[in-house]
Amino acid sequence: MSVWSLLHHRPRAYWCVPFRGRRLASLLIIAFIALYFGGSLVLAGVFFDDLVREVAPTADPLLVAAKGLLPFGLGYAAIRLVIASGLGVDPRPYQVLPVHRSVLVSLLSVFTLFSLWNAVPLTFVGAVCVERAMSGGGLAAFRFGLAGLGVLVAVTYAVPMLRRAVSGRPFVALGLVGLLVAATALEAVDVGAGLVSLLDVSGWLFGGVVRGQILPATVAMIGLVGLVGGYARWLRRMMVVDRSQPRAASGGPSVWLSRLARRGPAWREAVLEGRLLWRNPQTRMALFTTSIFLITVIAFAFFPMKQADLREISGLQLLNLTLFPGLFATGGAAIYYGQNLFGWEGHCFEATMARPISSRTRVTGKLLFLEAGTLACFLIPLPFLLIRQSPFVIVHTSFFLYNAGVVAPAVIAGATFNRKALAIDELSFGQTNFSAERTAIMIPLFGIPFLPLFLFDRLILQFGGIAGFGLLSLFAMPLWLRGLTRVYEYNRYAMLEGFQAFRGNEG
Repeated sequence: MSVWSLLHHRPRAYWCVPFRGRRLASLLIIAFIALYFGGSLVLAGVFFDDLVREVAPTADPLLVAAKGLLPFGLGYAAIRLVIASGLGVDPRPYQVLPVHRSVLVSLLSVFTLFSLWNAVPLTFVGAVCVERAMSGGGLAAFRFGLAGLGVLVAVTYAVPMLRRAVSGRPFVALGLVGLLVAATALEAVDVGAGLVSLLDVSGWLFGGVVRGQILPATVAMIGLVGLVGGYARWLRRMMVVDRSQPRAASGGPSVWLSRLARRGPAWREAVLEGRLLWRNPQTRMALFTTSIFLITVIAFAFFPMKQADLREISGLQLLNLTLFPGLFATGGAAIYYGQNLFGWEGHCFEATMARPISSRTRVTGKLLFLEAGTLACFLIPLPFLLIRQSPFVIVHTSFFLYNAGVVAPAVIAGATFNRKALAIDELSFGQTNFSAERTAIMIPLFGIPFLPLFLFDRLILQFGGIAGFGLLSLFAMPLWLRGLTRVYEYNRYAMLEGFQAFRGNEG
């Protein structure tokens, strides 16, 4: 089979896919989002020169843009690491074809570059280059275009290798997140202290490429060629069928997860749920767009709050300022991810029911997973709140106890009424489960915190009452587990029928 046959097959295979139901809706939503952001970036690129000259009249707009390429690449890689799915092209159908392995690797490497993840940022780079070329700087614009394209190529090839490297190593993943947070904090410190920062490194490297300097251009070229070669070698290894890869002591998951799973069958269920979350793009998208967003944007917005501000606010104002960020910041993982429990595995629910574990064990594993997510949402912003001595730590702690004791088990009870099997192996927007039974369970949970906030006028009683509800529920967790087990046993066959019917209608 010739190379041209493969190149001709790829677009035909894309257009021949039967976009029905959720696929068509997902395609339309993705196209709208791409056009929205792409159009915005085109306008930003067209007026970029004018914006830069308003702020810094003597600065070269291309050098200013080049200074931001490295921070942009790191941030964009972090977003794609969490949200984007796989390689972008499944190599398995091509492996049975009579094509040389090196040719197939080259084709798959090229196919990976043609995605909306690269097309949307390129609209800004292209608009900046066209605007500069029309004003007489064609050569510099061409070099800036090459630099921007090189950053996107590097991100495209680095993300799947990095995801594969950290997929079974949670400590490595946490270390990368910590490095990203530390780099962001150091960047803010460097701007004030005048130290060398990512902007300076990016200015030397990509700014040198734009100016046509030999040393920065050589360093950038060597780095890009090395990354492309490493990706091709890695992809070739990944395409070998039945390749045995030496892993940690257990041969499967990492040592840390193996030790956690050996604590009992319920812990194994929690570990399996964590692997399902990390290995599928739809579940990673749910985690990224909910928990991380709510923690970093909403909770951190209350740093400047003073204790006197909380004392002076009462009634409805206090409710508006504390209920949403307090309840949804620490409860983001339980509320947004947990509401679709069982639905995430709806396409293989028969296999999960056939596993030799009790209903109580399965429910306990789900609860352990949601409790761990609630604890993580509480611990991540806690050091920053303590350093800033923010009184919002009172709200944060109270709602953490409430979410751990009341919301997490109630979310599992509501999730047993899910009847829609969600696709998790491909990124699709607008997927969720709705039911009257789950709504009837969840609405009272959001109303309970109203009572202490309106019944009392002292902070210790208002938020102590919310924390008290959570503590009482935590002490009553054996009763929760007994009730959740009965609800799951009552609904599991109805869930199975609903998932099967949904898959039949979908096909």
